[in-house]
Amino acid sequence: MLTTLLFSCGEEQRTNNNSISGIITNLSEGTKIYLDYLTPQQLYTKDSAIVDEEGNYAFNYIIETVGYYRLRINNQNFINLVLNVDEKPIINGNGSNLMDSYTIEGSDESNKLKQFNLAYKTNALIQDSIGRVYQSNPNDPNLFVQLQQAKFGAITKMNDTYMSLINENPASLVSLAAVQQLDPKVSSDLYKKVDEAMSKTMSDNPWFTDFHKKVESMVDLFVGQPAPDFTLNDPNGNAISLSSLKGKVVLIDFWASWCRPCRAENPNVVKAYNKYNKKGFDILSVSLDGMPQQQNAKQNWLDAIDKDGLIWKNHVSDLKGWSSSVVPVYGIEGIPFTLLIDKEGIIIGKNLRGQELEKKLAEVFN
Repeated sequence: MLTTLLFSCGEEQRTNNNSISGIITNLSEGTKIYLDYLTPQQLYTKDSAIVDEEGNYAFNYIIETVGYYRLRINNQNFINLVLNVDEKPIINGNGSNLMDSYTIEGSDESNKLKQFNLAYKTNALIQDSIGRVYQSNPNDPNLFVQLQQAKFGAITKMNDTYMSLINENPASLVSLAAVQQLDPKVSSDLYKKVDEAMSKTMSDNPWFTDFHKKVESMVDLFVGQPAPDFTLNDPNGNAISLSSLKGKVVLIDFWASWCRPCRAENPNVVKAYNKYNKKGFDILSVSLDGMPQQQNAKQNWLDAIDKDGLIWKNHVSDLKGWSSSVVPVYGIEGIPFTLLIDKEGIIIGKNLRGQELEKKLAEVFN
């Protein structure tokens, strides 16, 4: 969430009142620790404190600005905080590994940031384990599918934590950090929610101003909005427009033959098509094949359609990879990416996969 920032040596004049204090064990008496303030461009040291023989420390700098702060032993051993004006939290921990041991009293937002960091770290550890298992068995297709399910399950659990933090208080710097970990195409409603809430309370915060510019430039793909029309050719050179499928419930599926998560999801898409096609469900598969490293992108595309059993007729691509004309229209930043639209072309679901897609289609057709 917070990138590595430059160190600023200037320490500001102290007051006579303690602000942040506590006990940090396993540090030598006389160890100097620091309180930093973070901006999007730089880190500013606001105060320092000396740890005594029993681990006690106290900063004198009074929090005057809501923002991201850092309690730092050194550049590898620190914790990030969100502090409000005049807060005086008590922070305890083990100096040998502050991040994994610290506790906070007196700063609700800092505790929420701790939840955010824990969710992020837990997912990272799981993804690392999945990657190592896959590297040991790269040619096992059944294992690959299982690992993909575990991968997306861990990501979903992490994202659920982020969404809970956002909905609890969208006008907070924790929510600002959390929402930016979510796919803006899937969670554009939450991006807007945080943007609107923070504009009322922290419109001049430097972290928010950068975020606000991003939200203003986002392509709006909200549930309830019409999906932008587009036209691309099928493998035979025939033009197919999204609007030509009006009257059907359509899954717009952005994928590619080279995208392994897309290929892993294809069996679920095929299953949904077979179950609901006769009820008025159709699929428009939009391939982003055409990457520079593909020697025969069209053949790769056709082979993937055949191998994965994608039996519907609406397959289109301009074979330009990420330079495809649909990428800016839909603001695509990653695939697989899907939109479910109703018979009038209105978006009714985003990035629905597996059971989520099945559940939504059951709701629509039943």
